[in-house]
Amino acid sequence: MIRIRLLWVGKAQERYVESGVEHFLRKLRPYARIECETLKPVKSGNLEQHRAQETGGLLARLDPAERTVLLDERGECRSSENLARWLEQETVQGASRWTFVVGGAYGVEQERFPNTVQTLRLSDLTMNHQLVRLVLLEQLYRAFTIQRGEPYHHA
Repeated sequence: MIRIRLLWVGKAQERYVESGVEHFLRKLRPYARIECETLKPVKSGNLEQHRAQETGGLLARLDPAERTVLLDERGECRSSENLARWLEQETVQGASRWTFVVGGAYGVEQERFPNTVQTLRLSDLTMNHQLVRLVLLEQLYRAFTIQRGEPYHHA
């Protein structure tokens, strides 16, 4: 079974986000083993210091044996069907362990991430980093149902 590690900065502050994340974590159980790792957000310093320190914390937790995907507004945008096909192709080629990284409120220093890290954008719209978690989980669930031909996704 595929293993997905979700690595993000800070706890969900809004109950509806937390509830939605829990909902999709339950729905994903038949498809993948999911682990969540939450880093404490940086509380002091300016914006650049926040971003630098949080990026360092995320980088320290990356595992080179895992396929890493950074969620970032400058990443590649994929349709739900394309995301499903891409995940399936990568898994067939041996990528059974994945890490999806979501930075904090001020984003990450993308240039510090290894060039083996895939960067994904969920939308052309700017999105709150907490909402990104919920949208990511919903899209992962959608991708698995597309792969299996299940009725959740209405093409």
